[in-house]
Amino acid sequence: MCQKLLAVLAIAALLLSGCGKIDPKIYSQDGPVADGDTLVEALSAEPAHLMPPLIAASGGIDGLVFNGLTRLNENYDPVPCLAEKWTVSKDGRVITYYLRKGVRFQDGVEFTAADVLFTYQVYSDPKVNGPRGSYYEEIKNVEILDPYTVRVNYKKPYPPALGQTFDCILPKHLLEGQDINKSDFDRHPVGTGPYKFVEWKSAQQIVLEAYPDYWEGKPHIQKIVMKIIPDQATIFLDILKGGADWGWLSPEQYVKGTNTPQFKDYYNLYKITGLDFTYIAWNPKNPIFKDKKVRQAMTMAIDRQTIIQNVLYGQGTISTGPLHTWAVNPGVKPWPYDPAKAKEYLKEAGWELGPDGILHKTIAGKDTPFKFTIVISHSWVSAERVGTIMQQELKQLGIQMDLQRYEWGTLMSQYLELRKFDAYMGRSFMDPDPSDNYQMFHSSQMGEYQENRVSYSNPQADRLLEEGRETFDMKKRQKIYWKFHSILNDDQPFTFLYIPNNFLAFHKRFKGYQMNPNGVILHPEQWYVPADQQKYSVKASE
Repeated sequence: MCQKLLAVLAIAALLLSGCGKIDPKIYSQDGPVADGDTLVEALSAEPAHLMPPLIAASGGIDGLVFNGLTRLNENYDPVPCLAEKWTVSKDGRVITYYLRKGVRFQDGVEFTAADVLFTYQVYSDPKVNGPRGSYYEEIKNVEILDPYTVRVNYKKPYPPALGQTFDCILPKHLLEGQDINKSDFDRHPVGTGPYKFVEWKSAQQIVLEAYPDYWEGKPHIQKIVMKIIPDQATIFLDILKGGADWGWLSPEQYVKGTNTPQFKDYYNLYKITGLDFTYIAWNPKNPIFKDKKVRQAMTMAIDRQTIIQNVLYGQGTISTGPLHTWAVNPGVKPWPYDPAKAKEYLKEAGWELGPDGILHKTIAGKDTPFKFTIVISHSWVSAERVGTIMQQELKQLGIQMDLQRYEWGTLMSQYLELRKFDAYMGRSFMDPDPSDNYQMFHSSQMGEYQENRVSYSNPQADRLLEEGRETFDMKKRQKIYWKFHSILNDDQPFTFLYIPNNFLAFHKRFKGYQMNPNGVILHPEQWYVPADQQKYSVKASE
């Protein structure tokens, strides 16, 4: 068994206080690589799961505890990880992975091809309540050629396979025969990654520690503590006081609070642009939003540029959809802010102003007032501000909108997954490969735990999303996604609000890290703090 490290925070150095004993200028120096110290990250929302198949996207805690066969580098290209190399057949239907030997899970059991096959069986099992099964739909079967060689046979060519499948390998010896949806593994995960899970104290923190037998070498940072702080203002105060080393800032905090010695002396600030989008998702199961004209009117009724200026302090751009770089159709323009046109569309859809000042329409023989509720995450301050602006704008049209905040886990499990909402404000990262839109907009993904939460269904969009996952020809793929972009813009299942600039604060004492354009910090096993800059002393014992 691996030696268990009982990392103890022995001292909390007063680095950011007026009586700090270390000159902050030292943090601008690289210094030699050293082991030790603790990274404290501020999490604005507690995760609902740590079991990878139940998580919508990997890259957070699971990216520290688990490895995939491949991983994406800073340019989003797949590079070797648990697979030393791979080959792809000329027709794109067969990928053969050659696995590393001697890799062990954090309980000491060796990783082999059997774990790859088991991972496929879990992700492709329709009984598993996870959103990522569609990544494995095109796989015909997985063959074990020997303990370190796996052949994956596809029904059709699947261009995003290397970036979207087998990204978190599961331990067969711990999960075989278990109900994945209810397994205790969800609270005590075990992977092959650089950090071992230690504890999860609900509403408080999640603790990881360095895995000494990690196949790429023992990580230098001995411990990672993820503090759950469901309030953006509190997160920033915690950063300024030195309680957190790493956290995301709001645009307001960026504009008003980062140009000070208190912040600049101790933190690097990164501006991340263009890879996520904020939206309002309209649930057509509510008959109010079934009519496309109504959804289009809702978009024209919202002054998105004013929202960007007043809520984001100008740090963002209007969004036209969930695509970026080469997949964006240059002919798709943002719907204009046009309340007069919005009124026309609502009238065409049969809505008339009643004596109570609210729009009404007879639906299924019943008088229906235009009233609805948007649900948002409790910790998302910007969403509440956007909602407040929307309330006033929609009120001018005779629409009553209420805003309801929930803790993230509750919002997901009791409302979004069960489709029990009128509308919700969401934020999603755009995958480097646009085929990820299949998850959110293909009609086959309407199941309870899948990601097409607005039950969007358009046969032409379905066909395009299928074609986009079947060809390696980039020119063809571009034409496919340009058409999809145009259709989605017309249907408006979402009101695409804006693409925000995001701001990441990272304490300057940490060195040796790389970051991709989405703000994901790569190669955690290489991060380190020079010995003379370390904040926490850590003791190890059996």
